[in-house]
Amino acid sequence: MSRMKIVLCTTLAALALSFVGSSFGQSVAAQVRAALVRDVDNPALQPFRASASVVMNFLNVQAQVAVVPAGKRLVIESVTYQGASPTNMQFIFAGLRTPQFGTFVGQIEINPPHASAVSNFFIQDGAQATRMYFEPGEEVWLSVSASSSSANAQMTVYVNGHFVTL
Repeated sequence: MSRMKIVLCTTLAALALSFVGSSFGQSVAAQVRAALVRDVDNPALQPFRASASVVMNFLNVQAQVAVVPAGKRLVIESVTYQGASPTNMQFIFAGLRTPQFGTFVGQIEINPPHASAVSNFFIQDGAQATRMYFEPGEEVWLSVSASSSSANAQMTVYVNGHFVTL
């Protein structure tokens, strides 16, 4: 008789756990989906993507990425970069600023160099989530520094985010 009770209790417990687990799992999944949805048709949130490339003819080089339109705020959410340089140099700093030679809004974390398929060249690449804000009319500039200058060194930075209508 006691073995029958154990089997019955185990079966009931398994059914209860599967019911609780499935309803809990569905509610968590619904919350995650809701958090990941962005209404791209909403004029208040317009997707933004831009890139800028620099050639390291000097120790520090600047390139304009964008100008924020009137009535909009730019929110940059992620930055990705890829650079290639001769093995005798490396990229040491990158950041976004406003205006050119102005205040830095955010810094891009530069990863150490790694080997390239091209001999005598290094690759430096990476990606990071961020939260940078640029106001209406502000210019967004990329600033990159290297350990030495070389016309053979180049970095491209990709910026993703959205505009918010004010």
